[in-house]
Amino acid sequence: MFIPRLALMFYYRAQILLLIGLLAAGSVGCERDPNVKKRKFLDSGNRYLAKEEFPAAVVEFSNALQVDPNFAAAHFQLGECFLRMQRFREAYRELQRTVELDPTNQKAFLDLGMMFISARNYDQAQNQATKMLESDPKSVDARLLLSELNRQRGKSDLAMQEITEALHLDPNRAQLYVQLGSLQNAAGDAHAAEEAFQKALRIDPKFIPAIEALVAFYEDSGRPAEAEAQLRTAIQSAPDRVDLRKSLALLYYSQHRTAEAEQVMIQAKKELGGKDDNYRVLGDYYNNIGAADKALAEFAVLAKNHPDDLQTREDYILLLISSKALDDASRLDDEILQTHPKDPRAQIIRGTILNARGHFDQAARILEEALKDAPQDAYGHYQFGIALKNTGSDERAMQEWVEAARLAPQLNEVQMALAQIAREKNDAGLLRSTADQFIRNNPSDPRGYLLRAESEARSRQMPSAEADLNKAIQIDPLNSAAYNAMGTFLHEQGRNHEAEIYYEQALDRNANEFQSLAGIVNILMNQRQVAKAIARVEVQASRVPNSDAIYTLLGGLQIANKDLAAAESSLDRALQLNPSNQDAIQLLSKVQMARGQPDKALATAYQSIAQHPRQASAYVFVGTMEELRGDNAKAEEIYRKALEVDPTYGLAANNLAYLMLQNGEDVNAALALAQIARQRMPDSASAADTLAWVYYQKGLYGLAVPLLKEALGRSPDNPTYHYHIGMAYQKQDNKAASRQHLQRVLQLNPNYPAAAQIRQALSKLS
Repeated sequence: MFIPRLALMFYYRAQILLLIGLLAAGSVGCERDPNVKKRKFLDSGNRYLAKEEFPAAVVEFSNALQVDPNFAAAHFQLGECFLRMQRFREAYRELQRTVELDPTNQKAFLDLGMMFISARNYDQAQNQATKMLESDPKSVDARLLLSELNRQRGKSDLAMQEITEALHLDPNRAQLYVQLGSLQNAAGDAHAAEEAFQKALRIDPKFIPAIEALVAFYEDSGRPAEAEAQLRTAIQSAPDRVDLRKSLALLYYSQHRTAEAEQVMIQAKKELGGKDDNYRVLGDYYNNIGAADKALAEFAVLAKNHPDDLQTREDYILLLISSKALDDASRLDDEILQTHPKDPRAQIIRGTILNARGHFDQAARILEEALKDAPQDAYGHYQFGIALKNTGSDERAMQEWVEAARLAPQLNEVQMALAQIAREKNDAGLLRSTADQFIRNNPSDPRGYLLRAESEARSRQMPSAEADLNKAIQIDPLNSAAYNAMGTFLHEQGRNHEAEIYYEQALDRNANEFQSLAGIVNILMNQRQVAKAIARVEVQASRVPNSDAIYTLLGGLQIANKDLAAAESSLDRALQLNPSNQDAIQLLSKVQMARGQPDKALATAYQSIAQHPRQASAYVFVGTMEELRGDNAKAEEIYRKALEVDPTYGLAANNLAYLMLQNGEDVNAALALAQIARQRMPDSASAADTLAWVYYQKGLYGLAVPLLKEALGRSPDNPTYHYHIGMAYQKQDNKAASRQHLQRVLQLNPNYPAAAQIRQALSKLS
């Protein structure tokens, strides 16, 4: 067919336009394809992640998940990104979702397992390893996880077996050699450990864990110059790695090269501050080393310059709270809540401010509500524990602190709270693991070495304990707590002269180091030098005239010296300085009772409730004082109020049960209370006696006698326990045993309240 030339030109143009349209339609079709779209976001996120531009990577991975919420690869990469940012709560969520969607992702299982180990949730870590091996019997990641799990459990031989098997499967993986070196170093084979760390770096010269492990090895080996050289070499090869600069600064700080350490972080902020949130590095450094004033000034600038960075603003508020600038902190937190009323961290900060102001009831309510929206917030659980502890709910407080430590082992405040739990449970193993975690968190903080020394002393490892105490003093020679701890350690060893020197050094560094003053007093009282102890406390009171604790101690010493008038004056002064000082209230009330002023004593005792209305112990003290005055009905009423505050408070349940028996009230109700007391105070002779006396009243003499034997085993000269078991033996027709115990009552106290009944019973037995 013939086509004119002009028409031919239009024909080709039409064909070209048609082709362009088809191409465009195909392009639009690709853009609408969700698989293509999500892969595009994933690839973009991976590029940002490779360049360590974490916030941008988070945005891209999140975009991919908006397209496909079940996109396992995006969940995994987002989890890895959160791990690198140390946002562990979000990392756990994403990695958990990854393994749900993709049970073959060994790296996700490994990261979850390591998080479980850090939280000391060893059974969960074991489950992760089992699943990994079920999916791949030759899983190198599973062997690495099992090696670390066994290392943390103290099973070093099994840990070595697992890492050896992992290296057999994959001899070219740097991470495995870091684990091998750590095990060899712990076993005392320093040469092999150094070679393993160096091997890891030969495989991957930029592998940060290998660099950090080798640097720590050089530090522990007393080779700081090599540690510094290693870090400087690493920084030259990876100048954008801010964590390497942090390590160098901390190395300088541990060597007391504070000016050089600070300069490293100033330079890091200058060179890297424009990337991600690296503008925080200097402020974080100041905060980590305890330079509170510099940290506060730095974060004040950061919060102003980065108003959209909610975390930085909230961190600044927390620093204000630490510096006791509570009004400023409250104002700034209110500003955040006006624009972000549902922000749980701002609510947790509000609870923290209330705790700092002593409004523990209100703090507990706010924190409990905030944690419903942020159950993984370790700091929130920590603060909730403080609120509960100060409202008399000790057991719940412990539960919150255990949860906080599980969620964030790297949070030092949580480790300190966990250490307190270890002390209360007398658990040296928990105390040691807590100390080790604290030292890993911050090797330049003396508190970790003080904790480890305490655990070693409890385990009778005295040379190691003394070495750690000296290490704490070496790290921070101006730290009064380290000198106090050394004084206490020496005192417990009977080295009282040395102990007194360290206590005085602690007080030279910090006149408010009350435990050191108490230590000196303890030494003097053991030497029966009461007058000298009083004189020493009076000197300290003149140095720290606004310390209610010192005046309370002085009042206690004056009571021991039988100078009740002076004691009353000192305790009055303590309460002027701090009306809520529970010890001062109770001591003053007892002094007033002893001076024949029962009405005044009761009025003082009731201040305990007024100052601490949510503490069951305050009500129990008042109830005890009412009993001393002889008003058992009023005492019973107060004990019931204590149980309204805390229905499981053992001492209140015990005292109320006993009073009910004395008053001839419902024995079954008394039994329920006595059982609560026994459960809450299993080591209490008084609780055993009360429950036994209930059994006696119910005619259950066979149940009563073993409990009374236990009570006497704990308190062999208590006339009441002898009276009760004597009466129980009489009911069992065990005349000899009954006579023995009833006679013992009169030997201990001829004027015992039931003396007439006892003599009558003895007459019948004769």
